[in-house]
Amino acid sequence: MLFALHIKNIALIDDVEIEFHNGLNVLTGETGAGKSILIGSINLLLGDRANRELIRHEADRAEVSGIFYVENEAQRNALLSLGVEIDDDGAVSLSRQLLRDGKNLCRIAGRTATLSELKEVGNLLVNIHGQHDSQALLNPTQHIHFLDSFLKDEGKKALAEYQEAYKTWRSLVKESETLDLDEAEKLRKIDMLTYESNEIRSANLQPDEEDELKAKRDMINHKKRLEESVAVALSVLCDAVDGLDARQALSVASQNLEDAAGFDGSLSPLCERVIALAEEADDISRQLRNYFERLAEDEQPIDEIEARLDVIYRLKRKYGVTVEAVIAHGEACEAELSQLENAEAQKEQLEKALMAAEANAKVLAKALSDLRQQAIGSIQQKITETLHFLNMPDAEFSITVTETPLSLHGAEQVSFYIKTNDGEDYRPLNKIVSGGELSRIMLAIKSVLTDGDVAQTLIFDEIDTGVSGSAAQKIGRKLRELSDNKQILCVTHLAQIAAMAKSHFLIEKSKEDGRTKTNVLPLSYEDRIQELARIISGDAVTETTLKQAEELIEFGEAND
Repeated sequence: MLFALHIKNIALIDDVEIEFHNGLNVLTGETGAGKSILIGSINLLLGDRANRELIRHEADRAEVSGIFYVENEAQRNALLSLGVEIDDDGAVSLSRQLLRDGKNLCRIAGRTATLSELKEVGNLLVNIHGQHDSQALLNPTQHIHFLDSFLKDEGKKALAEYQEAYKTWRSLVKESETLDLDEAEKLRKIDMLTYESNEIRSANLQPDEEDELKAKRDMINHKKRLEESVAVALSVLCDAVDGLDARQALSVASQNLEDAAGFDGSLSPLCERVIALAEEADDISRQLRNYFERLAEDEQPIDEIEARLDVIYRLKRKYGVTVEAVIAHGEACEAELSQLENAEAQKEQLEKALMAAEANAKVLAKALSDLRQQAIGSIQQKITETLHFLNMPDAEFSITVTETPLSLHGAEQVSFYIKTNDGEDYRPLNKIVSGGELSRIMLAIKSVLTDGDVAQTLIFDEIDTGVSGSAAQKIGRKLRELSDNKQILCVTHLAQIAAMAKSHFLIEKSKEDGRTKTNVLPLSYEDRIQELARIISGDAVTETTLKQAEELIEFGEAND
């Protein structure tokens, strides 16, 4: 259940904290007081998309957080499977901050989470019925999802297995379509791929070749200068004209320092450094001699190097910005060429896999369809009985299933039909004109659906559209009945429904320091009488309307 809700800086709400209770919680208030803002805030907490325009004027962020108590084993297991930490007392906290730049800061049980994770957890905690659900009910393509919501664990498993098999089959279908190229197109593609792969293969490119060639070109272009510079360096290191060369000088220095260090140990580090310099000078001399010899031996013409670089440049311009990219393109051409040349063999293998995948999908679709058919009779009966209770005594609810080609949702189309009066034909739900009938049908479906719903909090917004009088009272009684097993939050404009509440909250606007803000106030018994009287008669509250309000509350308690 949703125990505590904190909303800050969302639209007209400045800073509001609400403590909800088990059973039926009703929220009422005048039009424009902020009821939709409250429901919208809960939707934000559950991971819905947000508009930064919701952030209250002059605030840098909006915040909403909630504490839920998990009292149902199935719900607990589902949350634990998502890695949600549940306190020893069964509490789970969710929070979300919406920043001005559009970023979100989400937390689940104190842990930073993504918006998609927040939405996944939210779906396990709360089920919200609003205008979107009613629109979905009028859309026949959505009826199959309503039906699948009734399925128990076996049905949900069957649906998941079928959808996995269907995706495998569709993937093979697309692969088959790729192989089914027009023969002329296939030959054109083979010619093109053969030319490109041959051109790249014949060039025999090496990954580091370009850099090596550029370095060799630079060396040849500056060969004379290199020879002069290296010769001078070698002369200084190795060829003394008058006296000692550099190597000999370092050797003499190291011998003398070694002798001196025998008398003064503090000279030992300097002696070691000079010895190291002498060894380094010897190594440098050897490497310079080798380099000088290579310069003399390298007689590759510069034209050959330029021609090879030109080949590399031309291939890079056609097939990639680097030599590695050109090589990769050649390998891709060869792989695709091999696939096309072996298409017939692949096609034969693919055809067998395709037939097996389609057969498997059809078997699983049939198993799923059987489970749906098994559930339909009970669902029709329960929804029809609920409609009778909701002042639609002649209503009959029907579910029809029509076979279709395989799709992501099975091999059938599900459609909901209803007749509301004796002697009438069954009609699609989208042919129902009365909003009051649609509200009651939606409630009937939801009340049956809650049996298998892991979420323990149900929120009803606009469930009273188009109803009044006895029908409204029946809706209130049904909501009260549902609240025996689920926590219900209901926004309503009707006194008959509000009177059934176990907890009643008033949403009202006020002005403070020249600014309008929305408050949410828990009502006492006396406050409830005043609020119901206002709903009944508007501003003209009289002793009669107060008495009516009191009688409605007593009636609600009598139906507990």
